[in-house]
Amino acid sequence: MKINPMLLPFSAAMVLLACNGPRKVTTTETAPPAESPTVSAQTNAKGNPDSLFLYLERTPCFGACKAYRIEVFTSGFATFNGRGNMEKEGPHTGRVGADTLRLILAKAQELGFKDMQDKYDAEVTDLPSTYLRIAINGKPKQVMGRVGQPAAFKQLVAYIEELLLPVPWKPVVPER
Repeated sequence: MKINPMLLPFSAAMVLLACNGPRKVTTTETAPPAESPTVSAQTNAKGNPDSLFLYLERTPCFGACKAYRIEVFTSGFATFNGRGNMEKEGPHTGRVGADTLRLILAKAQELGFKDMQDKYDAEVTDLPSTYLRIAINGKPKQVMGRVGQPAAFKQLVAYIEELLLPVPWKPVVPER
């Protein structure tokens, strides 16, 4: 089989332009979060079981997408796990104030989060997914967005990132 030499530069250009930015190749697809969070045995200051207030995850792609997971509990205890293209990588813990939780809840209600579809998706590869779960009045609502998510969903995720990414996250040191 002969290859047309005129097609080689075109093919190379298409490969280079497929994704912008530095590449960090990740081949594992993240499954949607289970009903229970990855940090499931938290307790509040009074020793009562703590419930998950917010779960935000951005999955990796073949380009320079941010990949991380944040879990925030009603007590304010929070976990962050940076997985790619983030300033902080690996597991971290932090605290989120009650006022921040109220701001997130108010913005979610203002933007109609509980009325959004559960899933915005299509048969497309190499696009990151965003999973957002918020407990509104004690009832969890989860939305997965990958393709065709409304502007309100994107706005809510950006707002949450603005509030939570700057939290003073402390690295988790593995026990020996």
